[in-house]
Amino acid sequence: MSREILLAEVRAWAQRIGVEDRLRKVQTRPMQRKWASVSSRGRLTLNEELLTQPAEVRWAVIVHELVHLKLRNGAHSELFRALVQAYLEGTL
Repeated sequence: MSREILLAEVRAWAQRIGVEDRLRKVQTRPMQRKWASVSSRGRLTLNEELLTQPAEVRWAVIVHELVHLKLRNGAHSELFRALVQAYLEGTL
């Protein structure tokens, strides 16, 4: 899969979740300990290995990080987990 497709997936999810205005930069790079990270300033960094993963894995990582932007905090609260699940199940 190409980097461009991954970036298109990020943009589509950001629009669906309603954080496209908070997402400032998306980059890919090798990461040793995690799949992705997002800063409070809207910089999303994705592990290059996501390019080799199935769509469900990529989407779970993308949604997880974008919900952090939506809630504007780093907590994995009950609300956070419920939103991630609802977006991935297509109920939101």
